[in-house]
Amino acid sequence: MKHITRLFLIICTWMAGSTLMAQQTYFNVPNSKVTPQSDFYVQANAFLTNSLDRTQINGMYGVNKDTEVGANILHYNSGDSWIGLGVQHREVLTAEHNITIGGTYYLNSGGAYYAYALVTANKLVPKANINAGLYYGNDSMFGKSTIGLMAGFDYPVINDKIRFKAEFMSGEHWLNGLNLGADYAISPNMKAGLGINLINSNSGPSPFIIQLHYTL
Repeated sequence: MKHITRLFLIICTWMAGSTLMAQQTYFNVPNSKVTPQSDFYVQANAFLTNSLDRTQINGMYGVNKDTEVGANILHYNSGDSWIGLGVQHREVLTAEHNITIGGTYYLNSGGAYYAYALVTANKLVPKANINAGLYYGNDSMFGKSTIGLMAGFDYPVINDKIRFKAEFMSGEHWLNGLNLGADYAISPNMKAGLGINLINSNSGPSPFIIQLHYTL
């Protein structure tokens, strides 16, 4: 019954609109954290410029301690929506390093997809989560910038209640740029976050980002 209730909540969230991606992210870049086995994790992001530019909900289910799957809906203020599926898997390389491989395939967007591989350094900086790696996406996903670099990190600053975070993604597409922000732990199951895009290659204004994270 517990799992049925969780599934119902996820489906309701999915059908409510917005963007659903299949990985936990700093903002756009996956953070290599895997949803615990049998748990659901929901992350809602709103990207605001002069208006609500796009919204995003990352929804994942933990298959086991190293693998999660999710459904994906992208929605823009233009009214366009993409629907996709994703998966992420983590492998332990050493006591200090993991590699995380994942990707998303969109079902109704001309076959758009992207995949990535990130190496996590667990002890490079104490208490920090640091990731760096490569991504690849087809023309339908990223246009001409089909391959590039992505990286991110987060670090606790006040007893782990507040975590500073930053991410970077190269390329000339809608996910590129440098984002900075922080999360605040409201409860063990809920966090709220704020962020700002500082650098991007797009001609439009830099978005302000509002986030909510919840574990079911």
